[in-house]
Amino acid sequence: MEVLFDKMELRTFAYNFTFSPKNKQETEDVQKIIALFRFHMAPELQGGQCRFLTLPSEFDIHYMYMAKDGTNSENDYYNKIATCVLKGVNVDYTPGGVRSHGDGSPVKITMGLNFTETEMITKDHIQAGF
Repeated sequence: MEVLFDKMELRTFAYNFTFSPKNKQETEDVQKIIALFRFHMAPELQGGQCRFLTLPSEFDIHYMYMAKDGTNSENDYYNKIATCVLKGVNVDYTPGGVRSHGDGSPVKITMGLNFTETEMITKDHIQAGF
């Protein structure tokens, strides 16, 4: 049997969030969350006359759970994720139509985050829970 092997792809992970802020403070918190992810997705200009771009921020994502006794632990039932970079932030301020609070702030916001791992997952990684 012959198999043509081309290449391995880096794994990607998508996370989707829905925000429904109920007051001014929650609306400001949501805006800060969105701005923080957008900031860490982007590179930075650096060097003489800003000729070089730095790498964007890296993320270490862990699936966690809280036990009945209140302790937080990593959830071993979900696969581990290697260090990632954020490749996309998609924000929709009008999912399902344009609806706003009295101050003009959106009633509902959805945000999608797309991460890509920075290293290839091998059999050794899989045996370690990745």
